[in-house]
Amino acid sequence: MPKQFSIILRILVSCALFALVFYQVGLFSASGRESFIDVVREADFRWLGISILVGFLVNFSSALKWHMLTKVRDLGAGYWRVFSYYLIGQFYNLILPTSVGGDVVRAYELGKFSDRQADSLASVFVERYTGVLVLLALAGIAVLTQLAIFSVYLVIFSLVFFTLVLAFIAWLIFDDRLYEKVKSVLIPRLGIAALIFEKIDSLLVSVRVYKQHKGAIAWAFVNSLVFYFLAVLNVYVTAKVFDIGIDFNDMLIATPIIMLIMNIPFSIGNFGLMEAGYSGVFVLLGYNPAIGLSVAILMRLKSLVDGAIGGVLHPLYVTKKH
Repeated sequence: MPKQFSIILRILVSCALFALVFYQVGLFSASGRESFIDVVREADFRWLGISILVGFLVNFSSALKWHMLTKVRDLGAGYWRVFSYYLIGQFYNLILPTSVGGDVVRAYELGKFSDRQADSLASVFVERYTGVLVLLALAGIAVLTQLAIFSVYLVIFSLVFFTLVLAFIAWLIFDDRLYEKVKSVLIPRLGIAALIFEKIDSLLVSVRVYKQHKGAIAWAFVNSLVFYFLAVLNVYVTAKVFDIGIDFNDMLIATPIIMLIMNIPFSIGNFGLMEAGYSGVFVLLGYNPAIGLSVAILMRLKSLVDGAIGGVLHPLYVTKKH
């Protein structure tokens, strides 16, 4: 029942966010709908082609970072296998109720291939953690440089939420006293707790091994910076599809804030949250909210294509070992 309640609550949040976005864009009125259709109708297909290309570069960059982290632990998967698992994870992001589900699937498939589940999950964890840490830093810089514009509830909440979550995770990794205390309390009281903590223990051990690979961690942070530059470029060229006057510096500020908002676990598959992030941030920067919504829709369509490719690759890479 709690799980069903959580899903229902997330669906309601998504619906509420969509209603807010539609109101902001003016889709509840005939004139607003006509204005939005005009924005879409005037799309520049030359920029659309560039947008699709840059979207693939973003995926290549992210998979390269994960591959490096798997290589340093000798998990035996080549780049194209890792890239395929990455897209397969995006496929599962489309059908599972949370975006974390895709990460679990790609870690599981790599674990089946390497026969080292804990190390495979640790590689995904480190890849995600370093990425979100860099994203948080970039979003924080963007907000601080434009505080008068971005001192709004959702943006500030996103910064505080992820700061606390990342700090708590770092505490568990570098100082396990709290973790051991929780274990000592729960294991005697809950029969299943011992099995759960056994899995967590294996993951923490595998994650802590990366402290011995400082070069790999440094590369992970550098690659994250490259990835987010490509992400900014992705949003910029996608926005150019609908408005040739989009300024790159604005997208440099907007993108990390939007991506941080999208990672908040409020809705299923960030439906509604993504659209609210794009339209809201675009409005704060002085753009038509219809442009923000159009960019969000096109970005989602591109992610659907990535997921579809992952679905095609699924039977090729999860059923046999090459």
